Amino acid sequence: MMSKYFLCNKQDIPNHKTRGFSIDIEQGKLELFLLRQDDRVTAYKNHCPHLGITLNWQPDEFMSQDGSHIQCSTHGALFNLEDGHCIAGPCTGENLTPLTSQIEHHPDGEIWLVT
Repeated sequence: MMSKYFLCNKQDIPNHKTRGFSIDIEQGKLELFLLRQDDRVTAYKNHCPHLGITLNWQPDEFMSQDGSHIQCSTHGALFNLEDGHCIAGPCTGENLTPLTSQIEHHPDGEIWLVT
């Protein structure tokens, strides 16, 4: 059975930025983050494939300094924004775990996680 969890409204994430979440789902606690690129919002599990640690170095900070990649704060691995594929670092060739999100077209553009 599918479950949905409200995360935030689209305008709560600045364009070309990220926002982290820690939510309770049926299987336990889930750490994730959203990446907003114009009207596209992508959800990934906040979990580096190298050591299984969280990626962010501060709350809501998942991007490289130039904003071109998602970056692991511990070992500097770089991941493509579009697909979470690691292009540099100790987990090159691996991928972030994508999650399913959807934007409900209410006036505020509510973002929901679907599990």
